[in-house]
Amino acid sequence: MTPRRRLTLVALLTGSIAGGVWLRCGALPPGFLDTHESPSVVVVDRHGEVLYEARSSSGTRGSVLRPEDVPASLRDATIAAEDVRFRHHVGVDPIAIVRAAWKDLRARRIVEGGSTITQQVADLLLRQQNGVASRGWWAKAREAVIALRLEHRLTKDEILARYLSLAPYGNQITGAARASEAYFGRPASSLTVAESAFIAALPQQPTRFNPWRRPDAARARQQRIITEMKSRGFITAEVAGAAVRERIVLERERGGTLAPHLVQRALAAADRDAGDRRIVTTLDAELQRIVGGVIRANRPSLDAHNAHNVAVAVLDNHNGEWLAWEGSGDYSDREHGGAIDGVTSPRQPGSALKPFTYAAAFERGVHPGRALADVPSHFPTAQSGILYEPRNYDGLYRGPLLVRYALAGSENIPAVVLASEVGVPAVARMLRQSGFSTLDNNAAFYGLGLTLGNAEVRLDEMVEAYAMLARGGVAVRSSNRVISERSAFFLTDILSDNQARAFIFGRGGSLEFPFTVAAKTGTSQAYRDNWAVGFTPDVTVGVWVGNFDRAPMRGSSGVTGAGPIFHEVMTAAVERFGRSRDPLAPVLAPPPTVHRQSICAMSGLPAGDACPTRVDEWVPNETPAGRCSWHHASDEGVITVWPDEYRAWASTQTRQPLAARSRSTSPTITATGLQIVNPLGGATYLYDPTLRADFQTLKLRARGAAGDVVWEINGTRFGTSDADRAIEWPLTRGEHQIVAIDATGARAQTRISVR
Repeated sequence: MTPRRRLTLVALLTGSIAGGVWLRCGALPPGFLDTHESPSVVVVDRHGEVLYEARSSSGTRGSVLRPEDVPASLRDATIAAEDVRFRHHVGVDPIAIVRAAWKDLRARRIVEGGSTITQQVADLLLRQQNGVASRGWWAKAREAVIALRLEHRLTKDEILARYLSLAPYGNQITGAARASEAYFGRPASSLTVAESAFIAALPQQPTRFNPWRRPDAARARQQRIITEMKSRGFITAEVAGAAVRERIVLERERGGTLAPHLVQRALAAADRDAGDRRIVTTLDAELQRIVGGVIRANRPSLDAHNAHNVAVAVLDNHNGEWLAWEGSGDYSDREHGGAIDGVTSPRQPGSALKPFTYAAAFERGVHPGRALADVPSHFPTAQSGILYEPRNYDGLYRGPLLVRYALAGSENIPAVVLASEVGVPAVARMLRQSGFSTLDNNAAFYGLGLTLGNAEVRLDEMVEAYAMLARGGVAVRSSNRVISERSAFFLTDILSDNQARAFIFGRGGSLEFPFTVAAKTGTSQAYRDNWAVGFTPDVTVGVWVGNFDRAPMRGSSGVTGAGPIFHEVMTAAVERFGRSRDPLAPVLAPPPTVHRQSICAMSGLPAGDACPTRVDEWVPNETPAGRCSWHHASDEGVITVWPDEYRAWASTQTRQPLAARSRSTSPTITATGLQIVNPLGGATYLYDPTLRADFQTLKLRARGAAGDVVWEINGTRFGTSDADRAIEWPLTRGEHQIVAIDATGARAQTRISVR
């Protein structure tokens, strides 16, 4: 060989090596491996159910599979479907190219491309980088070069994972993981061999094999892939047979967005730049759907009351997780501001704020047996010469009223009396310590009306504050103690006492359940806001009903507006998240710092021999001993010595003031003769139009009767009862005179109001 030929041969060899090195190790386009389809951002509930999906910039729904997360069945099915020699070629497969060319030539059209998985990855990355698909032989040559270079830089598993993350799977779905969620409702890790083959069939021709439109075509290709997997040794004949026989069941994804207001909060809080593509919330999708269904079922009643917006929040008391979050009742209702989040929008809560006045008082030694003056009262205000005169909801005055009944019955005057006693600054401080962040003004700005809910608060903070009570006085977020265990017990015991609120609300209403619930309602001034908030040991539920434009509702209170929704949501929440326990057990067990004591039902002082009515009540252990100083025995019977604050009121009364009904077995000292013990004279009962008529009854009961008792309602005979038994009277609206007549002709009468 001549020197010149040798030199030429060396040059050719060197050039070939250099060319090979360039083909294999040459540079990729700038930022090429950083180029990828931005996965859609998915917000899911606590169980992984998709609540919302923000699509990628190209309008697709996608997710990324990491190499270590690719299931073996999906890996093998994809290789069998797209590139059986994937593990053996260097990015380009000459055998596949020749085979494809021969098939295309025989068919006189392109029926097979011969591209490897690596080449398809190169093509997909080029499309994303350039924004368009390249066509022609030059484009194919460029893909081949890039495929060789990808094989130099990435492992086979990394290349396959890129393909499974970038390939189209029909119906605007990118990536096998997202396809698994869309078509089977499960993550890719749970796919069977048959399901993996079904998904692997889609990228070749996503439109032709669309599972929703042409399931038979997709199924036929799946069968061929299973056969190929068996022939290549990826699966055994037994597994292949089972896969062929397996029935593929597709699941339709739920349309729309669930809990859109919470989803927006989750998206705003997520750091998308840091890679937050799957946002897991604490929401329970099934409970959220139930909430939506409850609101829709109550829509006719809400419309009748001119209430267009509803907000509902459900909290897990143990860990502070939000289980349901409905901001408006209908996110798509543009006319009524459906996109506004009512859970975080400050509104006046009315009486729903009263328990925190009582909390401040309990922290200062007040207890449920303390008597409060429910009498006409005037209080000074921050403006000189201006007096504040609160009124009760029904316009009545009941004289001495025990704290238990004042709070349970939501009487306004006793709450203002208590706020005046502890001081408005103390009430405001209690509210802020309980987590209310919207009290921006000083105590003088709100005045005594603060206890009646004249400040605006947020529903989510109201729910968390009530959850603090359920947790024995410990805050949900900070775990700091806000009030004592004893104060929390007093409040939960009162708010869960159905009998204590009956003199105002009657029995069988929306705040009563077959399990223990501590609850409170509230209605703001001019009927602009309805609230119902309550808790069990496990969950706290808050409901607000009203109008975002502050238009007043028509004849709706917390009992009739928010109450029915509260009842149904609480029932569902307890069914899903209530823990195994005695359903009638108290929310909180009594702490060691309290005991039961027999007290006078009128004065609240330790009962004396002359007290006409007694009840057992929880009191602090340090309560001083003593006897009731109001009642004294005389030759003419029991004499009541009224304290100064009650004398003017007592002079106008022809009946005994409201006496609490005992929940104990302690003896009761009573006057002789026929008496009506239920209903209580002067009581107002609210007729609830949301309840069945057979729930709307009132027990008529007398004592001291000789023989049977004949009952008359407004002068008309109603019925007869045994001397020691009650008779049920169906409630009707209006003012009613109730008369009891025993066998001797003795008569007793009382008057009540039903609204």
